[in-house]
Amino acid sequence: MRKTYKKNDLISFENKIGDLYINNKLPFLFHFSGGNEEQLIDVFRDIKDGDYVISNHRSHYHALLHGIPPNELEDRILNGRSMFIYDRQRNFFSSSIIGGTPAIAAGIAWALKKKCSNKKVWCFVGDATEDNGHLFEAIRYVDGWDLPCTFVIENNNRSVEATNQERWGKTGDYQWGSRSVIKYYYKITYPHARKPGVLDLSKAIKKTDEEYFPPLKIIDYPKFEEFDSLDISYKDAINQSMTKLGEEGAIFIGYNVAKGDAMGTLKNVPPAQKIETPVAENLMSGLAIGMSFEGFLPVLFFERHDFLLVAMDAIGNHIDKIERISHGEYKVPVIIRAVTADAGPFYSGPTHSQDFTNMLRELVSFPVLDPVTGSDVLKSFKGAKESGRPALIVERKSRY
Repeated sequence: MRKTYKKNDLISFENKIGDLYINNKLPFLFHFSGGNEEQLIDVFRDIKDGDYVISNHRSHYHALLHGIPPNELEDRILNGRSMFIYDRQRNFFSSSIIGGTPAIAAGIAWALKKKCSNKKVWCFVGDATEDNGHLFEAIRYVDGWDLPCTFVIENNNRSVEATNQERWGKTGDYQWGSRSVIKYYYKITYPHARKPGVLDLSKAIKKTDEEYFPPLKIIDYPKFEEFDSLDISYKDAINQSMTKLGEEGAIFIGYNVAKGDAMGTLKNVPPAQKIETPVAENLMSGLAIGMSFEGFLPVLFFERHDFLLVAMDAIGNHIDKIERISHGEYKVPVIIRAVTADAGPFYSGPTHSQDFTNMLRELVSFPVLDPVTGSDVLKSFKGAKESGRPALIVERKSRY
């Protein structure tokens, strides 16, 4: 059972963290909670044990109210994780990249509905995330499919230093007409980041990035020598790999995956395992991340490298980083199919035929595979599936 907090309990915890900062114990970027104690206590009355709570860079109060013990939370803050508070057991997840969480929340909610679970998702965002189009996509998707997800917009009328009106003019106080949105207003106690005070950082002890967040071990896929002697074309190998993944329960996500069968490669996959998405690449990617949290194996389809650019936040900041910044508590076994239109009967133009393979390898730490033969294709998809980690597989139309 979660501890019941009163307003002064929350304030007392944050004051203690503030004292640690002033005493040179927290040489980190972090953001205090404060000023919204009563509103949050009221919201959390409706949040049940087992529900997902998706937080952001200002996560301390959310973590306490969802049951993370104060001593555990303090220890994580002392180890540079204030913006990266995770608890798999309690379904607590946070991201300091604003705008990145709503699509993930929608994906978790999709998975819960698919499982007929009675759990819900509660996604807390600030008014700066309200600036972001990714929130609109997620709310529209949740409303459209009646998913068990509520977005709580915590409006302190400040993004760093600018007010909503200074950013948006007369539309600064946007009103949502959605059953999935709760919006409340408060005046924050602290500045945007940290708190006022002169620190002597020479007295602070800072570890390395690798010590705070140990990098993941590199996984070498098995050689799968049984595929070496197969005489199979590149395109047939993709079809065979998709059929096999479908038999193993994978969920295929993207536009043109249901109506166009991803250029015919999903023709043997049951319709219930294909999710035709809006043309919203970041939303697609967030859906895949959220579904993976609930044990699904998502296969994310991009029919051109060019369109990947819209999803780079989700790919670079979340699919690639979640397992590491959560210290392994959350895993993201998402397989990304990235088609590059490097050939074909029709000329596609400079924005529909780019090849970002090398850039992608610079962006992420997980494998970016570029199979050449049909045998390579089979090995790539099998290795990706068995690794339990993310992978991006480049598909070239010139090899189809």
